[in-house]
This record gives sequence, structure tokens and C-alpha cells, in this order.
Amino acid sequence: MDTAMPAKTERNAGLDLLRMVSMLLVVILHLLGRGGVLAAIQPFTATYKLAWLLESAAYCAVDCYALLTGYLLLRSRCRPGSLIGLWMQVFCYSAGITALFAIFRQSVSLGRFLQACLPVSFTQYWYFTAYFAVYCLAPFFNRLLLSLSQSAWKRLLVTLFLLLSVLPTLLGADPFVTNAGYSFLWLSALYALGAYLREYPPKARRSTVWLGGYAACILLLTGFRFVVEKIEFARTGAVGHGGWLLSYPSPVVLTAAVCLFQFCRELKLTSRPVRAVIGFFAPVSFGVYLLHAQPFVFHRILDGALVPLLTLPAWQFALVVLGLALAIFVAGCLVDWVRVLVFRILCLPKLAAYLGEKLERHLPQI
Repeated sequence: MDTAMPAKTERNAGLDLLRMVSMLLVVILHLLGRGGVLAAIQPFTATYKLAWLLESAAYCAVDCYALLTGYLLLRSRCRPGSLIGLWMQVFCYSAGITALFAIFRQSVSLGRFLQACLPVSFTQYWYFTAYFAVYCLAPFFNRLLLSLSQSAWKRLLVTLFLLLSVLPTLLGADPFVTNAGYSFLWLSALYALGAYLREYPPKARRSTVWLGGYAACILLLTGFRFVVEKIEFARTGAVGHGGWLLSYPSPVVLTAAVCLFQFCRELKLTSRPVRAVIGFFAPVSFGVYLLHAQPFVFHRILDGALVPLLTLPAWQFALVVLGLALAIFVAGCLVDWVRVLVFRILCLPKLAAYLGEKLERHLPQI
């Protein structure tokens, strides 16, 4: 998830807001999925419909982050020091929380702790591992993309999304191994699209157009699921798989991400208090992901934790899920704010920059 807003890029408060909203949506996805709600919920109930509506609304969050990466890094200098600093942040959560579990909750094998200390090599966070590769290759991507004419760039995007989005969705298969979007390949395709949106921004439209497009995608995703499952239930007496359109590479999910991206990009946020709130939370929002998706937290604490909420009335269930997501978001941001202060006291940002400069001197210029 893109965490580094390049220093020379003019701040866009709308895009910072998108980072916050996308992270909140990621938390909702994890609460519903890993929290056990979607697996345990009774089909066709009001709670079932609300849960899948929330899931559909949140599913474009990862695509939004990947679009942001391409948009922000296209004309920035991808310094090794920035990636080293990000790795230090991930290491802090991966190894630190593992150590806390070893001390206070249960025994942790040496091998498991070593895996936590090597978060990229052992994919402690799938998105960070994929993002790590994208960041390393970003200078090459940028040279390639900026050398293309607009028409050639469009052809590249059309080819990528026919192969990686449209065709797999129509086939219900994964012929080019995007792993349902959990991959470096899919993030790279979205990088190219996000970069294109920066270089050739769509014609400005009223915000209601983009927001309406996002809402239409949500309704299509949920409506399609319910129709397919109702038909399958009438035929076989069992609930079929209605999530055909619900994956990161799905054209509908991708369209929702682009609409939400454009809506936030074109927002004119002039209120100083609003910009101050966004300015505080956006830079530390990546910590929300690192905290609640840390493997021990994800699998030992969050796993099945929300199933008891299914006894609540539908509207209360939805409010509790949204409230929990907001609480986790705020708590994660505050924890990462403290982490930032500790890192500064220990001069770790300066160390990352120093190591990056040393590494940069030994790398050929691109």
C-alpha cells in the first residue's frame, strides 16, 4: 500500500483522503472476511444483504492503493532510502508484534520469528511484498511509460486489462496467474493505469458523476450476487457462488476503484480543520494495515472474532462493524504516530536515508 508521498509532489488533500478511506475499507474487508462473518452468516437474511453490500463497497480499496502508487511515483525519484525506511516500519510491526506474542501469549519457534524478521522474503504482508517489487522496478516502468505516446499507452492498458481482468472474469479462471489480484503482476498493471491517470487525467466531471459510478458498481456487484444465488438455490436447494464479479481484477471492481479515485482526486478541500485532520491521519494510515493484518493478530485474534455479532439486528450489526472499523483505524494511526516519534528519537529515518545514499552510489543511474 502506497505510503510514500513524494516530497516534490504537491499535496493533494483529496488523494490523502483516498488513502484514509481505502484503509478504512481494507479494515472492513478483514472484519467481514477474517472475522468470520461471511462464512457463518445465514443466506438471504437482512444481515446477509447488508454484509455483502459492505463487502462490495470495500472491495475496490486495494485497487485504489495501487492506482495511487502509479499516480504518485510516475514522475518522482524512487530513492532506495524511502524503501529502506518503509522496510524498517514493516519490520517494526512484523518482528515486534511476534516478539510480544512470544513474551505474553504463547511460545513462538525460532523459525517463525526469523520469518517475521524477513517480511518481504516470507510474505508476512502480501501487499508489501508485491509493493516492494513494484517500487524497485518503478524507475524502469516510468522510463517505459513516458516513452510511449498516449495512443500506445492506451493500447498497452487495453491489452493488460483484456488479459488480466476481462478474460479471467469471463472464464472464471486465472490463466495468467494474477492470483485473484494478490500479486505483483496485478499491482504492476494498476501502476500503469494510475500513471496514465496522472499524465492524461480524464475530463473533469461533476463529483456526483464519479460517486454515482462508484455506487452503480456496488449495486451491480451485490445485485449480481443475490440474483445468481437465488437462481442456484431455486434449482439445487443450495446457495451457489455468486461472487463471480467480486475479485480485485474484476472489471466492475476496477471501475469502482477508478470512480472513487477520480472522485477524491477532484475534491476541493479548502477547510483548514479538515486538511489538518487529513494531514495527521493520512501519513500514518499504513500503520493500520501493519497492525491489524500482522499474521499473529490476523490469525489468532481476528479469526472468527465477529461471528457473535450475527445475533444482532441487521442495522445494529452494520453499525457495530463500521464502528469497529473506525476504532481500529484510529487506534492503528495513533500507534503508528507513536512509532514515528520513536523512530525519530532513534534517528532511524536518517539512517535509512544514509543507507539509501550509499546504495544509490553503487547502483547504475537509470
